[in-house]
Amino acid sequence: MKLRKIIWKVWPALALALTGAVTSCNVLDTQPFESYDEATVWGTKATADAFVNGTISAVMNGYVNGSQTEWEERTNNTVHNNGTTSFVRDERDRYDNAGGFGDFGNIRRCNLIIEKAAEYSGQGITENESKELVSKGKFLRAALYYRQARTMGRFVWVDRVLSPADTAANGLALSTTRSTTESYGYIIKDLQDAIPDLSETVASGDISRDAGNALLSEVALQGAAYETDPAKRNEWLRIAISAVDNIKNAILDSDYGSLFVEQGRYSGELIFSIYRDRANTETSAIVPLQNVVPNVNNDGLIRNGCGPLFQTNGGYPFIAWMWWAPTQNLVDEYEVIDEATGQGVRWDESTQFKNSVTVSQTAPEWVTDGEMGEVLYSGTVTGDASISDLMYKNRDARFQVSIVHDDDRWWEEEIRMTVNGNLWRKANGSLGPHMTPTNYCLRKGVYYVQPRVYVGTPTDYHFVVTRYARALLNKAEAILWLAGAGEGNFADAVAICNQTRTVHGKLPAIDAPTIEAAWKLYQRERRIELVMENDYYWSLLRWGKHGGPANYGITPGGKIQELTVPPTYIEIAHDRKSFYVGRVTHGNAHVRTFREERRYLLPIPQGQIERNPNLGPQNPGW
Repeated sequence: MKLRKIIWKVWPALALALTGAVTSCNVLDTQPFESYDEATVWGTKATADAFVNGTISAVMNGYVNGSQTEWEERTNNTVHNNGTTSFVRDERDRYDNAGGFGDFGNIRRCNLIIEKAAEYSGQGITENESKELVSKGKFLRAALYYRQARTMGRFVWVDRVLSPADTAANGLALSTTRSTTESYGYIIKDLQDAIPDLSETVASGDISRDAGNALLSEVALQGAAYETDPAKRNEWLRIAISAVDNIKNAILDSDYGSLFVEQGRYSGELIFSIYRDRANTETSAIVPLQNVVPNVNNDGLIRNGCGPLFQTNGGYPFIAWMWWAPTQNLVDEYEVIDEATGQGVRWDESTQFKNSVTVSQTAPEWVTDGEMGEVLYSGTVTGDASISDLMYKNRDARFQVSIVHDDDRWWEEEIRMTVNGNLWRKANGSLGPHMTPTNYCLRKGVYYVQPRVYVGTPTDYHFVVTRYARALLNKAEAILWLAGAGEGNFADAVAICNQTRTVHGKLPAIDAPTIEAAWKLYQRERRIELVMENDYYWSLLRWGKHGGPANYGITPGGKIQELTVPPTYIEIAHDRKSFYVGRVTHGNAHVRTFREERRYLLPIPQGQIERNPNLGPQNPGW
């Protein structure tokens, strides 16, 4: 059995001591409970911690790893190289469980922590240790239910450890919460109850008071989107702001790129992360690593007339299982410094671009017939410049650490993503599995692994669950909502956006003189700051629910444009003198549907309702 181990910042000896305890804990959770003496688990702080650590890993895995890539693909930030999923085409039915209904085993673990830690207070664990353990159990229960609330809205609220008698002969009539706002009310209360007894300072990978406040800020923000009572909605927005103000031990780290790789694993910006140790972790188990690195080698390059050839690892530096690639849609959001004004602008609106490139709505002559219909616009360089220099130099600093692009270096290799380049989308002969369909790759969170990302290669890894920049942006959005309702000043939200923009993006601060401009600044900032952090899809739902300036002036609860816009790619001529931007049609990736009457809440699986009508009614539209 492979174990996922938490690495501690200040107590390394304890981490080693817990390895055996975590093993026992996993066995205890999968075997008949009555076969074991519960005092073995709850009789000491060390063994109780082991059970909590196992629960942290189980619950928070729903926020990281595969969740980071799958939910990102459901926007147009990234695209799967096999094409569009049934999710974005809205082809699922009401029996679908994309919302994650249930997870009662982990709910039981959370409730065990809450009840047993209280029961064993003074019997091997101190009163203060008991309170902290109980608070961690409530934090984890809140985190688990938050995943269900933001997908389905309603869930089965279980706040105690169920006994066999509770379910004998269907003795427990399970029912869902009555409304989405009732669901969020339970989660907010759990977090508010937990926060006072969480420790202010903890080892890395553990649950701190700051983590409680960071999660509370996001839960209250998301819940407010579904609250129809203006007074209650504004109350939750104020809770979101206050929670961020109560974060005491976090900072913005000026080195954005290091936050997602090994060098920054103990950064003061990271509020809550899940750590994996190379002793029991392989690259194949890390989805945002194994599944974003392409699979191409020198043999294929020679066969398909591509290059330059790779110089490391015998010509085999990239042999992973790439499924997800970033899109031109996302790349467009990273501003470039205008060489004439010194201000940040969109890359194709910069002075250097306009002075050097002629833009056309027609396709270049070198486009293949099969892709002619994909072309949205094209450009030709009129001077000596390289189109890749004009597009990619002097960009927002977060671009370089998040995206691999043409005329780049990656893992000591010269990267060419032009036609017939070594990481060109058709370098393997055609579009298809394990290669980028957009001529971009994801670099954010990709560790430099020796000898290569490959099955069996051990690696450390840390998943970022939440960090200070995310909490600050939660506060900024709550301020914008309240300002639109006549409370407070939207300029305070602009100031927050300029913090992440200048510290992480290395861009000059920008003014936003109207609330509409403030929303646009904020939405772009959140999108690029938190890409691949399991955020953008949920933010789009909030903005759609809010409507108005948060969603192009559309009525609250209307269509969300970003969820219907097709993903796009870049194609650059081999001499880097011309390019075009096209829609990704491979695998029908451009076919996207958003039905507002059903996408804001996913279904409670109909099969569950048919077995137990108390779980109904079904969500709207399903």
